[in-house]
Amino acid sequence: MGFNNRGSADAVARLRGPHRTIVGVNIGKTKAVPEEGAIDDYVASARRVGTFADYVVVNVSSPNTPGLRDLQATEKLRPLLIAVREALNEVSPARRVPLLVKIAPDLADADVDAVADLALELGLDGLIATNTTVGRDGLVSNASEVERCGAGGLSGPPIRERSLDVLVRLRARVGDRLVLISVGGIETVEHAWERIQAGATLVQIYTAFIYEGPLLPSRLAKGLAAQVAA
Repeated sequence: MGFNNRGSADAVARLRGPHRTIVGVNIGKTKAVPEEGAIDDYVASARRVGTFADYVVVNVSSPNTPGLRDLQATEKLRPLLIAVREALNEVSPARRVPLLVKIAPDLADADVDAVADLALELGLDGLIATNTTVGRDGLVSNASEVERCGAGGLSGPPIRERSLDVLVRLRARVGDRLVLISVGGIETVEHAWERIQAGATLVQIYTAFIYEGPLLPSRLAKGLAAQVAA
């Protein structure tokens, strides 16, 4: 889980193989690349994966890559998204590769609105809300123990409420014009159904997948199907 990997060239070697499901590729700036080189770095990844991805996500919200979250500011995000969109169009002229952007739960509401407006302006396909948080509020663990764990993104139940709040805000802002993928603290059928009712087009899981295992998606899907049929 997370951004630690061998890079986009290595990912493409695996993406070339056959797959029976939809594959989204999440791209982000390498931590060794300074901010002034961010656009070129994202574009290089987009060019490599664009032909093989069913959709591409520009991740500007990981707290584990120094400086990455600064790219969420719309004056920096606009040229980045334009460049990635152009790169995807060039490498896949016959098939439009959907482009989404993933945002942090720590954005102020005004900044959430600004990113939503930018996504509409640029004709993006959707938004993913949300990534992990750098906050540590509301944890039951001893403060010294939390401090000992160090910096990094916190996922799971602690971000459930904020992730839902951001989803509701985004849907109210964009209407039905964008795909909204909700993620953060979803562990049960009830959680997933709550997101769908709040306006999520799709839901994603990550922390619960670790704790519940590979059969969790199937259980959630069957539970949601039963919920719809009820």
